[in-house]
Amino acid sequence: MRAWEKLILLAVDGPVDFTAMGRHFRADNATINLPHWIILALAVLVVSSLIWALSRWQENDEEVSNENPQKLFDDLCKQHSLGAASTKMLRKISRELQLANPASLFVDPSLLVSAVQLEKFHGTETELTKVGEELFGYHLWRQAVATERNHGH
Repeated sequence: MRAWEKLILLAVDGPVDFTAMGRHFRADNATINLPHWIILALAVLVVSSLIWALSRWQENDEEVSNENPQKLFDDLCKQHSLGAASTKMLRKISRELQLANPASLFVDPSLLVSAVQLEKFHGTETELTKVGEELFGYHLWRQAVATERNHGH
């Protein structure tokens, strides 16, 4: 069928009544579908409850890992890829220095340097130096050693 034939057929059909098109938008014809609103409210409630529960679970998980100093120490040893011997030595140093939080060994190089001064760790100077350089880098470790020597004399 050609386009001009289609136009003729449309003209023969008569005018289209567009007045009913906006009937549902008028306030007097508006209806509330209560079951749909209940389903929507339940869906919003379920989604918001899931989001709340997941956020609480994540917060509690983070608090547990931060509240346990020994777990933090173990996590730091793993992050720094320390071997079993180095980890064991750091635990001994932590106990000997009576540190409340053994993870502070990863923050303050002077703690490891002071362990070198202890009689119990005199034979482990090479291992302590190696661990100190791994944790703090060569220059920061040497600076901490030099500072301790200057204060010691």
